[in-house]
Amino acid sequence: MPKYESYEAWFDEFQALAEAEDLAWLVATTGKGHRQAFERGDSPTEELMSLADMAEWRGCGCGGGS
Repeated sequence: MPKYESYEAWFDEFQALAEAEDLAWLVATTGKGHRQAFERGDSPTEELMSLADMAEWRGCGCGGGS
């Protein structure tokens, strides 16, 4: 995993990846919401995939199908 000089460098890569994957809507407008992932050592890809996984529709849980 590459090391990032700063949170800004990490966030720039995260934002570019989100745009490339058509997931820019998952990026917090100020970027501050992703600092915790950076501080944990998560890569931009890990953060984006985690958010995409949480955002994926899996049904309402009512047992009526998907």
